[in-house]
Amino acid sequence: MRTRSGVGAARGCVLVAVGALVFGVPAVASAGPAITQLAALEAGAASGAWGINDAGVAVGWSNTSGTSHAVRWAPDGTATDLGTLPGDTGSRATAISADGTVVGHSSSRDGNRAVRWAPDGTITELASLPGNAYCTAEAVTSAGTAAGHCSTAYSVSTGRAVRWAADGTVTDLGTLPGDTASSGLAINRDGTVTGWSTRPNGTQRAVRWSVDGTAAELPSLSGGEQSSARGISDDGTIVGRVWVYRAGRGVNHAVRWNTDGTVTDLGTLPGATAAQSEAVALNASGTIVGESQTANGRYTAVRWAATGIAEDLGTLPNVSEGTITFATAINGAGVVVGSSGGNAVRWTTTR
Repeated sequence: MRTRSGVGAARGCVLVAVGALVFGVPAVASAGPAITQLAALEAGAASGAWGINDAGVAVGWSNTSGTSHAVRWAPDGTATDLGTLPGDTGSRATAISADGTVVGHSSSRDGNRAVRWAPDGTITELASLPGNAYCTAEAVTSAGTAAGHCSTAYSVSTGRAVRWAADGTVTDLGTLPGDTASSGLAINRDGTVTGWSTRPNGTQRAVRWSVDGTAAELPSLSGGEQSSARGISDDGTIVGRVWVYRAGRGVNHAVRWNTDGTVTDLGTLPGATAAQSEAVALNASGTIVGESQTANGRYTAVRWAATGIAEDLGTLPNVSEGTITFATAINGAGVVVGSSGGNAVRWTTTR
């Protein structure tokens, strides 16, 4: 592992509260959880929610005036523009910790810089790997440790998974032996990171980096040729997808990697045989969220109970045909966030 110390100087940021929930009363598109559209920033027509903590504070992004900015949504739906580093034009928030620390990136035509927003909104640039102009922090713990990736190009296919200590020190986590690139997508309380490592032929395999930086490939399903780990809980349970090629067709299967080293195919929604699915996040109770195709081939947000039963979370009313709905995060109370028809949404659920 290569380690570089240092955090960029803290930069001030003016926070602007721009609105409350678009719908005063949550809309119920079907039997099940109530779905609520979260407000976009002023002049914004699209948005997405990517993280939520146990206080019900969500984060993500929204377009605004020809660009997109990181957003924090309070439990009452009020949206706050988190802004950018000085001189940058765009930003995106990807995760939020229990104390309200947010991570993501700030961007300009010269690249992306990984950043951390303190609970008061102060933005700080995180250190990059030497010579890397494109860095993004994807996940953060309550202790302030973050995980993500850095690359010399916009494409993460050339980059490396990294872990930032609370003091901003960045560590290159490397790849699986013989691989060419990697990315860290999730981190748990003890600092274990999960994501993917890329073979020379461009295919990916799910990987777990232990606290000491040792990389281990996660097991695959029978016939699995590619995989990616997207979420990890504090007990070490991991979720993601395995791509299986059978009978001339490749299908992504949502999976759970159990703490005993086994892998479980989570399946799809009832009636959706041979459908694409992916698990993205889970909470301490073992409830998992992600996406799956329905019986008619449309992508929708899904929640898998700890028992493995899949449930369609529903969509915003009147979303356009051809748009997708997906879930990105779930908190301890079972509140889920994601996107429906290009809009940030929250599903209220007690499971």
